[in-house]
Amino acid sequence: MTQFFPVPGCRLVRIVRGGPTAITLVAEARRDHARCPTCRAVSTSVHSRYRRRPADLPASGKAVRLHLEVRRFYCRNPACPRKTFAERFPTLLARHAQRTRRLAEAQARTGLALGGQPAARLLAHLAMPSSATTLLRT
Repeated sequence: MTQFFPVPGCRLVRIVRGGPTAITLVAEARRDHARCPTCRAVSTSVHSRYRRRPADLPASGKAVRLHLEVRRFYCRNPACPRKTFAERFPTLLARHAQRTRRLAEAQARTGLALGGQPAARLLAHLAMPSSATTLLRT
């Protein structure tokens, strides 16, 4: 499964078919620990979990949506001001991103090559929809 749908730094749990135009990939982190972004201490103490749903590159002409299970960890360093932190996926997603880095790069390259409106029209047909202003902003 992972050779057809590579998700860097993650383990693919399952693939859900979301109708004739979409695919959902359910994934989670491979590691059992995370590093605090403030003090760099390693933690294995899970505080809670939540789900991020970024868009990814299309597969077989279908839009792909990730359901990424993200864990929040306790920082056990008493000197650290941060009490909890979320694990990060730097090769896959930027902080607070709604789309993967590889999708954002493909959209940005298309936007630079064609311009805002033409790129937005083309990307909608390629299952990578984005507004013209977003394409020009990146």
